[in-house]
Amino acid sequence: MTAKQTPILLGRFVEHQDYFNSLLTEDAQWAIQNPKDAAALCVTAIKNRANGAPKTERTYQILRPVAQPPATNRSFRADDTFFNKKSGVKMGEHSSNFKNWYASKTEENAPEGMLVPLTPTQNVSDKEIIADIGGEEKAEVTLTEIWRLIERQANGEEGILLNNGRANIFYVRDVNLVLRAVDVYRNDNWLVHASALDDYGWHSDYRVFSRNS
Repeated sequence: MTAKQTPILLGRFVEHQDYFNSLLTEDAQWAIQNPKDAAALCVTAIKNRANGAPKTERTYQILRPVAQPPATNRSFRADDTFFNKKSGVKMGEHSSNFKNWYASKTEENAPEGMLVPLTPTQNVSDKEIIADIGGEEKAEVTLTEIWRLIERQANGEEGILLNNGRANIFYVRDVNLVLRAVDVYRNDNWLVHASALDDYGWHSDYRVFSRNS
């Protein structure tokens, strides 16, 4: 590689820095403390790319499915729940993506059935999760179902949702029917973020929810 190519390469890494979000905290800290070794690993991986990356089977710890209340004919409105300070659930400041993509969403007759919580055993991307679950049909849930789960743990009680700052990951179509990743987590209050598929990588201590039927 020529000296002129080095800043171009580094610039391209910066453009795609979100891919480093899938690193565990301790791995990222090691790279920060050992930049030469980290750079050498990158160089070695690039040189050996023709051999292909070793493929490992992704596995998940499957937890007990969560029963949903019977469906009703009442419309579900995001602005009456996630964005309503009088909803009965103390919510924090949601991400701008979630506001833009979901604040005006209305849902009719949420599907009945069970949601299955899964814990990945390794870091994983959205598209990998969706493929492992069985496709978008099995992965897709509704805001109504997410809200029902949050209501059960409105004050941060123990329950099926992680309440320790770790992400609970769902896949929901936005107002334009685009499937997005919606992650719910709790610090002092419940907060919701939304992102395009594969904008981020998810850690192995997060929880994913899929449809059981």
